[in-house]
Amino acid sequence: MMSRLPQEPAARASAVADALVIHADHGAREANPYYWHRVQERSAELLKEIQSHGDTELASAADELVADPVSVEAWRRVRDRVAPDTEAPFVDIACDIKDRSRFGYHLGDAYDRSATADPNWRSWPANPPAPASVEVPATQIVITFRDRSEDGVRARNLVACLAALADQTMPREQYHVTVVESDTTPRWRETVLKYADEWLFAFSDRPFNKSWGSNCGVLRSARQAPYLCLLDADALVDRDFVRRNTERFRRAGSGAFMCFRDLLYMDAPASAAAVRERCLEGKPEADADRLRWFAVQRSPGLCVWLRRDVFDSVNGMDERFEGWGREDIDFALRVQLATAFDQYDDPMLHLYHPSSGQLKNGQTVNYHIPLLSWVPTEPIGRLERFSG
Repeated sequence: MMSRLPQEPAARASAVADALVIHADHGAREANPYYWHRVQERSAELLKEIQSHGDTELASAADELVADPVSVEAWRRVRDRVAPDTEAPFVDIACDIKDRSRFGYHLGDAYDRSATADPNWRSWPANPPAPASVEVPATQIVITFRDRSEDGVRARNLVACLAALADQTMPREQYHVTVVESDTTPRWRETVLKYADEWLFAFSDRPFNKSWGSNCGVLRSARQAPYLCLLDADALVDRDFVRRNTERFRRAGSGAFMCFRDLLYMDAPASAAAVRERCLEGKPEADADRLRWFAVQRSPGLCVWLRRDVFDSVNGMDERFEGWGREDIDFALRVQLATAFDQYDDPMLHLYHPSSGQLKNGQTVNYHIPLLSWVPTEPIGRLERFSG
């Protein structure tokens, strides 16, 4: 077996603790059920090797971490128990998981597992855009959304997302925020318009369809723009997000890009801390030292930027995808075939919510739809598509 590049002893020790957390923490599964399912056999092998290694203190620390994967103390006990010169098989397994699983793990030194979300998010001050002073904005940001829950956790995330988008270095009249609510009845119009330029309603009694909603937002908007950002409602962006990414289109040949490499899925306490700093305290970005997340490496979802002509050339997103799974990767692949596609390495925070991801025999619910096969037979982005 070929050997991998040597890693620093500290990185090898952290890899052991990280892999145990990925194995045991439900948050890793919620971040990406498909990737988590694929790594379970290997991570179970890691735990077995630790237990048979002969170091009772390490085995005890590993058991403690698996029982309470959020514990900072247990994570540190495992890391500190792995000696710098350890060449045991379990270390190689952990490094292999780090390389192959498509998961990373971050635990900030100031992380507070007791942090809770602001219960008064519905009464945050409104920050609506002023009447547009330019007819054509540079950028349109489209967010598709649904929340029927009693606790409104997705709506709370949307409010944080919109509040962060309203607090930007780019002049407000130069970008336009469209929210498409797709549901059987309008529920969140007033909340959305406290921050966004535009709210559209797309009736649907079917499973959530991000692709169709995104197409509606682009094509039915009152203000068209040359540049698009298709953004999920669970993104928490920094203050320079809109300006920085719009300016990237100045590079010759820039047709589309993703502004991040790893998508950082925060847990509930970290999400509460990040929202408090960004939206309530007005900081330009959340302090990573206070956060905990699972990094899904090269995730195709959450946020993609592209020129409007590129969107039109690929016929938008594939509206056959319903529920969660594969709609983002299909769109990214088709866009990459249509234009020059860049990828940057900005931090991209994903706010916590209970997972909607479903697997059937280890595959996503849309596995039956072939990628790269979207050829619409009727106009896309019709708000009335499911209204009878």
